[in-house]
Amino acid sequence: MNKNLVMDCIKLCVITLIAGLLLGIVYNVTKAPIAAQEEKTKQEAYKAVFKDAAKFDTVKLDQKDVAAVLKKNDLGQNTISEVVKAVDKNGKELGYVFSVTNPEGYGGDVSLSVGVRDDGTVNGYETLSISETAGLGMKAKEPEFKSNFKNKKADKFEVVKDGSGKNDDSKVDAISGATITSRAVTSAVNSCVAYSKSLKGGN
Repeated sequence: MNKNLVMDCIKLCVITLIAGLLLGIVYNVTKAPIAAQEEKTKQEAYKAVFKDAAKFDTVKLDQKDVAAVLKKNDLGQNTISEVVKAVDKNGKELGYVFSVTNPEGYGGDVSLSVGVRDDGTVNGYETLSISETAGLGMKAKEPEFKSNFKNKKADKFEVVKDGSGKNDDSKVDAISGATITSRAVTSAVNSCVAYSKSLKGGN
């Protein structure tokens, strides 16, 4: 009986080893294509929020500095993972594109690419990752909700439910039935506006 137990253990170890090796091979084979696709998605998002940019230069981030700025502005729940500088064909700086994540969406993380011009105007945003409810929170990907931010300038955007966003650039009309998603997106955009000021030497 002990001999059978030992044999079973050996077989299990061999199967586990082979499975691990196969997983490693699959990971190595797919790692590069997945990374390439993710980079392509990001570049497309950058271009979507900064159509007049000819190139995007990576900005070195100090995460302690980012965290301090966001905390100071009551936006500490957000994470800015990447910033690139948008530059036109003549080498003139236009503004920045931020990769930002808010963890408080109805379905979890909401990740965006947000373009902010040097004067503080938000060009708009593109969704990098979102898992909200179909027909409700997923409307955050649609032009109607995006228009709350497109070419708008405000120190801080605020979600409202009374439709006043049509007459006030700082107000964001909530998606009907998806206030949580609306607030998550708005908070993420506000983080980018706040940090863009620090990049330009503001508070």
